[in-house]
Amino acid sequence: MEKIERKEPKKIVIIGMPGAGKTTIGQAVARNAGWKHIDLDEEIIKHAQMEIPKIFEQFGEPHFRAIEKEVMGSFREEENVVISTGGGTIIDPENYPPMGENGRIYQILRPLEELSTDGRPLSAGGMERLQELWRTRKEKYEAFADVQKNNVGIKETGKEIWEEYQEYIK
Repeated sequence: MEKIERKEPKKIVIIGMPGAGKTTIGQAVARNAGWKHIDLDEEIIKHAQMEIPKIFEQFGEPHFRAIEKEVMGSFREEENVVISTGGGTIIDPENYPPMGENGRIYQILRPLEELSTDGRPLSAGGMERLQELWRTRKEKYEAFADVQKNNVGIKETGKEIWEEYQEYIK
């Protein structure tokens, strides 16, 4: 994937493995910034009028990814927001422009054994499944990310991201 030409970043996008803490860290960053927080999974649920596990069950992953791309694209021009994405948003390279054109992308890292798997259809299957997801997604996360941050706690990581963003835009 080729990096795109960027405008000045005016939003923060959080990526990472399912259960890494993207939503709660994104909420902490938004509080620090005084910005709106957008949870991409919640927006997908609103758009589809259906819970994510049901979308997977009834229509399959390709249908879910199509909805995800449409919803992500709808936030392309958003400013002064923090967007917490789903763990697989990085699978489709067409999701990169709406994230990266006017955003700074932060990957949240967390040891696989600490990832939450509750209510996450693609994480079901224990450690073997998580290792497989990591193997197939690692390079994509790295290609999308501007910065990698370890999840060292919600408040701490949220503060670190906001401080790094402030330094970057100066």
